[in-house]
Amino acid sequence: MVQDEKDLSPALENYLAIIFKQEFATGACRPSDIAEAAKVARPSVTNALRSLAKRGYISYEPYSLVNLTQKGLQAGQRLAHRNMVLREFFSTVLQLPEETAADTACKLEHILPDDVMMRWRLFVLYMRHTMPQWEGWLEKSIVLRDAHAAKKHRVPKGDDTPPAIVNRRDFVDEG
Repeated sequence: MVQDEKDLSPALENYLAIIFKQEFATGACRPSDIAEAAKVARPSVTNALRSLAKRGYISYEPYSLVNLTQKGLQAGQRLAHRNMVLREFFSTVLQLPEETAADTACKLEHILPDDVMMRWRLFVLYMRHTMPQWEGWLEKSIVLRDAHAAKKHRVPKGDDTPPAIVNRRDFVDEG
């Protein structure tokens, strides 16, 4: 979870992220828009909105538009940034399909500590600037994996090294 939003569950953070995106895109957010985006029933949204309003993240009155407070805007920006970094990592670096990248980013953005996210962000920035060196890494790693899997690994008699360590050592030595 985001450090300043420890009082929010991942579900409430998801609602906050939806409100942030809607308000950013259209300037306003209706509870029905939130229900549609979250794929939930309207009463679930009403309960979440009450909870977010009680915690000071939104201003909300029944049958009216939902607006982020300053606290909600800051939390929404932080969540959006986390999602963007993670999504870029999964889609660009790991080359996962966009839907998988988005789903995985959405799950992780709520649970990673701030210091881990900072390192992840720095890694993504590094990868952006060194991407030409990394192009084709997935295909190359599959070739290496297949070559490694085809090898027969034998542990010398009397060697206490676990097989996984021996396999890695053999794999690295062959280059």
